[in-house]
Amino acid sequence: MVKRRSILVLFALFASVFATEPLRPVLPPRTAIELGGIGELRDDVYSADLGWSVEVAPCSCFSFYTNMSYRFVSYQWETMWHDQLHEYVNLQVNGLNESYVGAKYFPVDFFGIALDWRDRPGEGSRVNRFNRLGVEPMFLYRFSGSMLLGLSGQYYTFVEDDNFQPGDEVGVKASFVWDVFWNRSAHTGWRVSYAYLYRWRIGESENMNMRKPYRKMDDMYRGFRMRGDVARYFGWFPFPFAIGMGYEMNRGYLFGFETGHRVELFIRSEFP
Repeated sequence: MVKRRSILVLFALFASVFATEPLRPVLPPRTAIELGGIGELRDDVYSADLGWSVEVAPCSCFSFYTNMSYRFVSYQWETMWHDQLHEYVNLQVNGLNESYVGAKYFPVDFFGIALDWRDRPGEGSRVNRFNRLGVEPMFLYRFSGSMLLGLSGQYYTFVEDDNFQPGDEVGVKASFVWDVFWNRSAHTGWRVSYAYLYRWRIGESENMNMRKPYRKMDDMYRGFRMRGDVARYFGWFPFPFAIGMGYEMNRGYLFGFETGHRVELFIRSEFP
């Protein structure tokens, strides 16, 4: 187990990272590197992370990728009034967060499929403590010369650990990527992207340590995430180079309750 975990960490360090699962538009295989600083608020916990991602495409139809993140600080600040003011700062976790490895295959320009594996996170996460295997069929439509539309379905299953079996999950994602004031020959201009994901659990998790009638954990849920990015591409290098910002609502329910927020400043390089 230690050896396997070490191999995955080493592979990820040569590739990429993110604090929570990356939400990206549906895109064909490409070669790109991204590094970002992330601030997140979720469940009244404030966090600061460093994330990076790498995708390598040896051809236009296939790529492999990895995403990871390292959480530097995470704390909870609470203030309550009960005849007097009570304030406290509760330091949470820091360390390596969730890490992902995967591959994309597009046999034709408009359709492809992705497989990914999420390793159980290190000390930088208090949630998602299970290994996960996922499959994602993807569809692309070139709406215009400057806009690419995407649609995908998702199915995730989890690996049982310590006699706990999480329920499977499914999801649907829609996205667009829009190039504004774009110079095709120099690969410079503005790029705006947006992704919306709706995901739900299709089976309750089970605690196998309990007797069969009491195993269900009553954790069915439905929720959404959405993210918008704006990036400016410059002609400073022989390859396209961008500086951008992204905002994500990463724990939304349909009526606006229990939302989480994430802001990211990033640099990105793409290679033809």
